[in-house]
Amino acid sequence: MMERAVYRFYQNFLMAERLDEYDRLLRSLTERGYTFLTIADLARCVMANRLPELSCIIRVDVDSDIPTARSMFEIGQASRVPATYYFRLSTIDQVLMRQIANSGAEVGFHYEELATIAKRLGLRDRSQVDERMADIRESFATNLATFAAQLGQWPMTIASHGDWINRLLCIPNQYAINQALRDRFGIIAEAYDGWLNAPVKARFSDTDPPAWWKPCSPAAAISSRTSCLYFLVHPRQWHANALENIRIDMTRIVEASRYTFRRALNDIGTRYARVAA
Repeated sequence: MMERAVYRFYQNFLMAERLDEYDRLLRSLTERGYTFLTIADLARCVMANRLPELSCIIRVDVDSDIPTARSMFEIGQASRVPATYYFRLSTIDQVLMRQIANSGAEVGFHYEELATIAKRLGLRDRSQVDERMADIRESFATNLATFAAQLGQWPMTIASHGDWINRLLCIPNQYAINQALRDRFGIIAEAYDGWLNAPVKARFSDTDPPAWWKPCSPAAAISSRTSCLYFLVHPRQWHANALENIRIDMTRIVEASRYTFRRALNDIGTRYARVAA
């Protein structure tokens, strides 16, 4: 626990910028002849059963730190790598999003309505989430429309954001996304769809130091020219934006405190109702 706290402090405040390393990653993939696909490209290739022999997906989840996300986009542009960038409501940046979309890369919605409502209402299990499902889905529809207005177009793909409340409840945000919502907004894929990810031969996600990558370093897979590679990266792992990291961590503390209080009130109300009955 202490070691993890030390590494988190290092990552938040002391970590040297790693964007040169990100640049080298993209260049090494380019040099080995990979064809880069956005998530929407991947969906179309899978549906048509026409995947390039050597394909690579770069997905950037903009959970925080918009300036670093912009730097990652500029690096991708320099290497001619069309990645997919998923923005949350809290990280919407109209200028950057439209710049990305106009470049031939992809911008998608990083949604979290189930988590947001669960935190706000103090929901404790799947049955309570199910009771609020209509509200969750309508909130998704409203937020997606707001997102599309900022982007200037409807996103073709979406990706569930992973929040601490999702891990606590063991319910991912995509639990709320049904076919009716997909059809209503022309969503061709959710980033975690099984059929979409079936062709992927090796998947890597950036993670906290000292490992940096999970499940392992991608070097061997790149060198051996594995046929379909998938990289999930986050701005926070490539630059120590101290003020932004403090804001995020404080937000989590406040959210957790409010959730605990709301859940306790719900439990008191439930017990009172049982006694009254």
